Amino acid sequence: MEIKGKIILITGASSGIGHATAVALSKLNNKLIITARRAELLEQVAEEVRANGSTCDTFVGDATDEAHAEEVVSAIVERYGCVDLAILNVGIGPPSNTLTATAETIKFCMRTNYDSMINFYCPLMRQMKTQDTHCMITHMNSQASFFGIPMQGDYTATKGAARLFLETARMELKHFGIKHIAIQTIHPGFVDTLACKDDGIPEMGIISEEKSADYVLKGLRSEVRENIFPASTGWGTRLGRFIPNGILTKILLGSAAKEY
Repeated sequence: MEIKGKIILITGASSGIGHATAVALSKLNNKLIITARRAELLEQVAEEVRANGSTCDTFVGDATDEAHAEEVVSAIVERYGCVDLAILNVGIGPPSNTLTATAETIKFCMRTNYDSMINFYCPLMRQMKTQDTHCMITHMNSQASFFGIPMQGDYTATKGAARLFLETARMELKHFGIKHIAIQTIHPGFVDTLACKDDGIPEMGIISEEKSADYVLKGLRSEVRENIFPASTGWGTRLGRFIPNGILTKILLGSAAKEY
């Protein structure tokens, strides 16, 4: 996809990969619409975007609120007439022990990581089906979505659910002959964001937020179905999808914390 002069929605844009991606896209004369819960941080991102020559609209709200998502998409269409690209980036991943976590803790992770995506996906898909030009929905997933990982049971489950949902949506677009809409899942490895600091989880091959944004833009341009990066962990993830479960379990448990 050409990512210059586009109308682009980014959720969860106040920090982390969302922030870095918004700044990177702002250097390409785009019209950015960014959302997040934290108004002050979101406005700081907007100022960076505008300083780089792109326009920026902000919507403060909670992505787990279906009405908020509907409002944002409707406002974009009312102002610009279409949505060219949506990067659905809301997510959390704190350590969690499946043997001790409460139902509320686990379901909160699901609401944040999965429900937030669906809340935006539905109005976006409804709108994009009415458009004639090429457009794309992308989701900030994780390499953790392919396996069960100690300390990350609820997180991996939510990301796995999102990955499978979008795989199905991709097949259905093909089945019903809808060719102008693309769907991409983005699978970063460990990224040096504030949310990941001091979480007790080993972070092999960690990269900066800015480097992750470079990978995101590269994937958008190529429209690869699954954008898995960086190579240092990406190849391990690909291989892990095929090795016997017993071996994979031993590898994953070898790096798990003794107590959590």
